[in-house]
Amino acid sequence: MPPPIQSQSGSKAALITWTVVSSIMFVVATVLAIFAHVDRKKLDDQLKQTETRYRDFVSDTDLAGELKTQLTAVKDADPAYANMRLINVVMAQRDALVRQIGGAGTPGENEAKIAAENAIKTAESVTGDKQADNLVAVINALSTSVKAKQDQLKQLQATLDEQTTKMNSLAATFATQVAAQQDALMAARANVSLSESGVSAYRAEKDKQIQEIQAKADEAARLAQEDLNKLQAQIQELTANVKRGENNITALQVRLDGMRQPVDQIIQQADARVLRLAGNGVIYVDLGAGDQVVPGMSFEIFDRLQGIPKPGDPTNDDNLPRGKASIEIIKVTPGSSEARIVRQTPGMNVVEGDLAVNLVYDKRTKYNLMVYGTFDLDRNGQATAQDADVIKRLVTQWGGSVTDKLNVDTDFLVMGKVPEIPEYTAEELDRPEIQFELKRKQEELAAYDDVLAKAIQLNIPVLNQNRFLYFTGYYEQSGR
Repeated sequence: MPPPIQSQSGSKAALITWTVVSSIMFVVATVLAIFAHVDRKKLDDQLKQTETRYRDFVSDTDLAGELKTQLTAVKDADPAYANMRLINVVMAQRDALVRQIGGAGTPGENEAKIAAENAIKTAESVTGDKQADNLVAVINALSTSVKAKQDQLKQLQATLDEQTTKMNSLAATFATQVAAQQDALMAARANVSLSESGVSAYRAEKDKQIQEIQAKADEAARLAQEDLNKLQAQIQELTANVKRGENNITALQVRLDGMRQPVDQIIQQADARVLRLAGNGVIYVDLGAGDQVVPGMSFEIFDRLQGIPKPGDPTNDDNLPRGKASIEIIKVTPGSSEARIVRQTPGMNVVEGDLAVNLVYDKRTKYNLMVYGTFDLDRNGQATAQDADVIKRLVTQWGGSVTDKLNVDTDFLVMGKVPEIPEYTAEELDRPEIQFELKRKQEELAAYDDVLAKAIQLNIPVLNQNRFLYFTGYYEQSGR
């Protein structure tokens, strides 16, 4: 009997112990749950406060959309923005644009706008053109005004030269007449047979004639001098106007160049992305019927992680911007376009998200390109003007515009082959036809250098033939 009683007592003690332990664990679990709920409530409140605080600055769509991608690219491209938040990058760009328009001392956007409007009004007072409402139009108007003033200055200078010639002619005539009268006077004095009264009368008559001639010459000289003074005053006024116009052009050019988007940033913007791979060399990109893309248009594919390379040195073919592949659009649908791979770099595969680039194409704007020189598209060593016409035709087909003049409105300059100066022997240089050919080649090279220098001065992106072909995905097709 005793053993069973002890077993029953042990079971009760164990039961009581388990009940106590379970109660304690329940209480601890309840307390922990309460603390977890309180912490979660605090975190939810903090999240709502954070959303409320930043809602006025940026939306969720902007945080994950193209705006963030563009701002991140700007931040990564400029070391000055490395330690800034994206909102600070936007404010820094805004402040830089304000300084570029209004100067270093401009405090804000309104002052920069006022400074730009004052510059436009100043230009209007010089050119008289009330239609210019932006800095580019003002520069063009000032250029036209300066050209007109220069032509007027040339005309006044020609008039001045004509009046000077007339005055010199009158002076020469006067000198001749005075000399003739002096000769006549000397002859009269030599005639001793004349009576004293006759000599005096003759002398008086001749003196009177000389005085009349002198008076006429003085009057002619006075009138000529007055005309000369008027012309010189007009020349000075026109010179001052031309100087003011040149200064205004220079100032506006500096401001406009400061507002031009950086060369690398323009070229390194992707035009599309690879949506998916269909196999057999067919891919799809995110450009549709509403994006002004047409069959036959070509693009270069670059790695989505490495990005689009910089344009590089336009004077040589070192480090050409060769991508993973070149594609050609074969079918356009409402939301995407089907393309075939026409060239692929060995060892590189196209993947979803890769970047598609055509330098000429942009669904938001129309670029102005100047194509200059001769080109060798089939790369046989013979550059021709016909190949330049091919590039111009491609530019217009891809949505761009071809311009014959290099100015601030030009977005890109595509340069052909550098003109070469042949080497001739001394005997060959004696031949007229060789001399003519050498002079023509020298003039071609000088014109080529002038266009390149002006593009650099205007901060216009310059690409040679092969860089242009790679940045448009047309390198492979051009050699066929």
